[in-house]
Amino acid sequence: MRLRNHISPPSPPSPRKRLLVPPVVLLLLGAVMAAAPARASADPGLKWVDDSIKAQLVRHPGGVVSGNSIRYANEDVTLTYKPATAPGAVAPDDFAGCSSNEVCLYTTTSVDASGIRLSTGSLWCPWEKTNSLLDLRNYGLANQVRAADNESALWAEGIWSKDWVRGEQWKMAPYGILLNLNTNNITFLNVCLKEGDLEY
Repeated sequence: MRLRNHISPPSPPSPRKRLLVPPVVLLLLGAVMAAAPARASADPGLKWVDDSIKAQLVRHPGGVVSGNSIRYANEDVTLTYKPATAPGAVAPDDFAGCSSNEVCLYTTTSVDASGIRLSTGSLWCPWEKTNSLLDLRNYGLANQVRAADNESALWAEGIWSKDWVRGEQWKMAPYGILLNLNTNNITFLNVCLKEGDLEY
């Protein structure tokens, strides 16, 4: 019994051992902190995409975000943002080649340059009693369209007003492509099956 009472507790670590730990921890923390800014620094292209998506969802809620795109299922409209730069030199999906059965509008004169693309497969054709006209103001693209591509059997036209005036700025035949469009005051997109139904 006495032997148990006289067993001394373990001795604390020597000052030398205690002093060895903090420098190691500091070195590790320093390495992590030095690496953090490199990872945290946002790529300007991705920041533009993030900022654009946030602004669009405030402008027109209800879209579902997937990668660099926002999809409005009820309107059959997809906005895709292609940044001018991409991390790791990996380019995002090419804008060239609008999807089959869609009409695409671009904010750049070249369909494969960085910018915003709006694509829709729906008929926005008031004379065919479908979806009236696609209002580009809902997507921040009024007066912003610079090119259009059509990989479908649909006729399309860009117009500047729907109130008692036609206001047509350009017309595109099925499977056609137009570059360097006259986009003055383009606010609406008209998409129809028949050419005669384009005029509002």
